[in-house]
Amino acid sequence: MFKLNNGEEMPKLALGTYLLLDAVDKALEVGYRSFDTAKYYENEGELGEALKVLLPKYELRTEEIFLTTKVFPVENAASGELIKKDIEESLKLLNREYLDLVLVHYPRPLTTDDKDERNKIYRKEAWLALEDLKKEGKIRSIGISNYEICHIEEMREYRTFEPTVNQVEFHPHFQRKELREYCRKNGILFQAFSPFGRGNSALLNDQTMVGIAEKYHTSVSTIILTWIMHSGNGVAVKSANVGRVSENFKATTLKLTDEDMAKIDELDLNTPYVEDRGWEVV
Repeated sequence: MFKLNNGEEMPKLALGTYLLLDAVDKALEVGYRSFDTAKYYENEGELGEALKVLLPKYELRTEEIFLTTKVFPVENAASGELIKKDIEESLKLLNREYLDLVLVHYPRPLTTDDKDERNKIYRKEAWLALEDLKKEGKIRSIGISNYEICHIEEMREYRTFEPTVNQVEFHPHFQRKELREYCRKNGILFQAFSPFGRGNSALLNDQTMVGIAEKYHTSVSTIILTWIMHSGNGVAVKSANVGRVSENFKATTLKLTDEDMAKIDELDLNTPYVEDRGWEVV
């Protein structure tokens, strides 16, 4: 578990639920206690129903499951109120009285472009709406996703609460060292999404990691997850394959030597493999 800067605890590994839900049963069976979704994924209702059915099967209580959802800023004069309505809907769909973590999904709305000067206004309104919901007890922790240092620094002008988490693309070929160090110094948990670069072959067939995986009799994906968590970072990982759901969870107990960790540290190509480009957003 990680302790967030507001005192709440968060599991190191979450099952991402974008475009999949069949793996939730297996995930609970093998030990996942954290699930990552978003309004954009349009599956909060399905996840909520799955957990409603499956938690009794594994004799689990709702409060034992850490749920994360995400909301985009909204291009609207009443954007803050619309964000609040989105979260109220999420609470109903997920069958929860509160959400463990809500992230501002991106530093701009889906409907504006990267260079739109209004982006700052909309992400501010989104954050302030989440702060209000936190004060009301409907959200335990609030954070951000795809934010760069400039976006986080800008928040000092208006935030009351520190962001607890920054979720970004992160893997051995895209190590975000400056951003990671900034988050560490400011007490923000750095959490990876797309740790396998959405199945990028150059990453998953990297010969250094193939060799390390053979040494530990495991997969490259498990090595990547282990490296991420042993570096002090969280990670949300998805898989529609039940076998891989189990394999990925092994990363929570695998130990890499300092030498192998260092070898992976040297693989940085500063190359993103997904379409998110938060650093291009003003």
